[in-house]
Amino acid sequence: MKREYLPVGSADRVHEIDAVRGFALFGILMMNIMSFAGPQMENQLTFDASDIYTGSNSVIILLINIFVTANFYTMFSFLFGLGFYIFLSRAKNRTQQVNRLFIRRMSILLIIGLLHAIFVWYGDILTVYAVTGIILLLFYRLNPRLNLFISTMILLLGSVFVILMTMLALSLPDINAETASSPVYGINMIEASNGSYWDIVSLNLSILGLMSVNNIAMVPLVLAVFLIGLFVGQKGYHTRLWSLKKMLWKIVIIGIGVGLPVKVITGYAMTYGMESPALSVLSMLAYTLGGPLMSLGYTALLALIFLRFQSFTKMLQPVGQLALTNYIMQSVLMIVLFFGFNLFNQIGALWFPLIVAATFGFQIVVSHLWMRYFKYGPLEWIWRISTYGKILSIKK
Repeated sequence: MKREYLPVGSADRVHEIDAVRGFALFGILMMNIMSFAGPQMENQLTFDASDIYTGSNSVIILLINIFVTANFYTMFSFLFGLGFYIFLSRAKNRTQQVNRLFIRRMSILLIIGLLHAIFVWYGDILTVYAVTGIILLLFYRLNPRLNLFISTMILLLGSVFVILMTMLALSLPDINAETASSPVYGINMIEASNGSYWDIVSLNLSILGLMSVNNIAMVPLVLAVFLIGLFVGQKGYHTRLWSLKKMLWKIVIIGIGVGLPVKVITGYAMTYGMESPALSVLSMLAYTLGGPLMSLGYTALLALIFLRFQSFTKMLQPVGQLALTNYIMQSVLMIVLFFGFNLFNQIGALWFPLIVAATFGFQIVVSHLWMRYFKYGPLEWIWRISTYGKILSIKK
């Protein structure tokens, strides 16, 4: 008789993985605040830079682009791939419709992502995860080494392509900001920030098409990192972290040792060289090489820290358990702060770390209070009952 499949209970969770996921949310907010606080995307289209990103503020932007940008969304992607394996490996023992169950799970995530992108913030990543997650089903039964090989080839080919395009771009002249203007793209973020909530929704809809093109280009890179997470799950590394300390240290040394020089170059290109076609293209190495390496190094380092200091694990685990809720909450809080209080394009980047630290500290407190009384976060609960087609108790 087929057993009913229910969500993973608290006793079955790997607490260190939840803690790493929680810390990844801090990095994601640190990267996203550049877009929440000002017209970063519009600046990229017009090859201009608002005052909040320039002058002494540019030092903070440079540090974010080196140590955060492309590192933490990649870490989140890795954890998604690992979570994909954990979900399917447990589901296959309890239902014969595991693929259908997972597709429904990803479909719900896609809907949540679209609602987020339209009604809250255009920079949603959940839609990319949902589409790529369905593609990942094709790789679940492949040999772990083959999955790792495919992942490596995607990232290497992407890096080679970026280098070749950079060489081609060297023959092109630098782009003058006067040759591009936002009306060409139908985007005026500062005007929308001074309007009503529906002006924000209209802005999100106008950017959605551009983001869709960008998201399609991201799918292969996200898939590559998903496959690394899938490989780790298939090998069972996440269940025996204590016995893998030497390997984790090697990943830290290689990941950060090789990835950091790449990120220094790409971070400079993102911060100071976007008017140069060559540097603009070269900055993409952050997503094909630097980011994946740094994220693996960060993940291994965090695993070592959480294994050694359980107090850090306990502090961040609830944040990771409420990852979906906290991700959406970050967007809501930032939109209320910068758009609701007319602070958009008004606060310099020097204030970004303080705002992120305060917001993340608030999320730590709220996550602990919530998990004291409930099994799941509110959005996690909605996601689960939509996936399994039955009402699950949310209270402990």
